[in-house]
Amino acid sequence: MRDPAVVPAPPVPPVDFTALAGLPFTKMTGSGNDFVFFDGRLTPLDRVTSPEVIRRICNRNNGIGADGIVVLEPTGDGADVTIHYFNSDGSPADLCGNATLCSTTLAAQLEMASPVGMRLATGAGVISSRLTGHGPGQLPEIDLQPVTEVHPTLDIKRVPGEQAIGLAVAGIPHLVVLCDDAEAVPLRERGPVLRHHSSLGPAGANVNWVSRQPDGRWRYRTFERGVEGETLACGTGAVATAVLLGAWGLAVGPVVTIVSSSGRPLQVRLPASDGANAEEQGRGQPSLRAEGRVVFRGVIVAL
Repeated sequence: MRDPAVVPAPPVPPVDFTALAGLPFTKMTGSGNDFVFFDGRLTPLDRVTSPEVIRRICNRNNGIGADGIVVLEPTGDGADVTIHYFNSDGSPADLCGNATLCSTTLAAQLEMASPVGMRLATGAGVISSRLTGHGPGQLPEIDLQPVTEVHPTLDIKRVPGEQAIGLAVAGIPHLVVLCDDAEAVPLRERGPVLRHHSSLGPAGANVNWVSRQPDGRWRYRTFERGVEGETLACGTGAVATAVLLGAWGLAVGPVVTIVSSSGRPLQVRLPASDGANAEEQGRGQPSLRAEGRVVFRGVIVAL
């Protein structure tokens, strides 16, 4: 019997990068985690969300440069604005804490939602947020969905300098490694090993290393999937880290301050717990308050 004829797939047309010319954008930073934002009322979603376009925009040498891109669109169904978030490698993500903080700031500036209270639709559910404070001290704050799958101890082999390894899902999965000194972690070598650990399944997880500072705050560093390297901050990583610190009995008070690699602090407010079960620590609705700042606005000329 003859093999059926193999029909070749039609050729994929090349991406027309000239179609990006003239698109307005806003560059923002959340504690050093940086993004290129587009107003979905002006820019069609499909024009800027193909993997090839995202990688071109996020390229730090020949593009605008960013850890990811965000498109904000007005929406219904119980939310004011929908956040479409993509990592710099072109992959979509259900949630990015710092991008959500930045979205709160920008949605208020674009008059897409009220600064005193808004609801943002993400792949991880609807998040309530607001701007807090006044003047230069004004910061966005977001209420995340309850943290799930809190595991203070995982069967992952530790290396010298690592005291404990746990996991928490704060919209997306995060390994958290309690260590002697986050500054000394060989992140480029250790990061990919833990990020792709076989116990995490094919998608893997972000990895955060945390150590106590002399002033009582905590220093953390993040190896982020989708970026596949260190980012200067990670909002959901800060929340997962605070939850694990609570589960380990190390968090003092309702607010945990975690210092990012940019030097900027992120404040995580943990829900109250009766302390009866370590795995229940942080399962309520945590809040994250940190920077969400416009750096500059521009128009794409050529990429």
